[in-house]
Amino acid sequence: MLPRYRMDKKGMVVERIGSLITISILIIILIIMTVIFNLWWTTASKWFLLIPVVLILVIAIYGLIIQPYYMYRNFRYEINDDEINIKSGIFMIRETTIPMGRIQNVDLYEGFIMRKFNLANITLSTAGGNRTIQYLNKDKANRIKHAIQNRIEK
Repeated sequence: MLPRYRMDKKGMVVERIGSLITISILIIILIIMTVIFNLWWTTASKWFLLIPVVLILVIAIYGLIIQPYYMYRNFRYEINDDEINIKSGIFMIRETTIPMGRIQNVDLYEGFIMRKFNLANITLSTAGGNRTIQYLNKDKANRIKHAIQNRIEK
């Protein structure tokens, strides 16, 4: 059965902002490379600079369009009395079922960009590893965190 709850739509905006930061850093590096290239290798082909430009465009398309859309489309979660189901992934879809009795710790995380959009992530720690319920409204994330903590303490 497909889990029914999705991450908040504002999570796509947060992902896009993170991608914009990465792309901006790459563009700054490209500008520095261009200046160095033009100062020292004036006889070399200018086509050499086309490769990083194309790579940045591919990264921009992926980070601004493809990743946020498919992340939102594919990420789902559901919390039952005895287990938590999480489905996530972009190209490789991963479905995980975590029994409530296996959860050892529940953490809430807010990045500085997420805080501006009132979003939070919940990380569920088990002996087998960690899984994250991503980009939830902060109030909803707090309610879910406390509900899970109450269930695992019983």
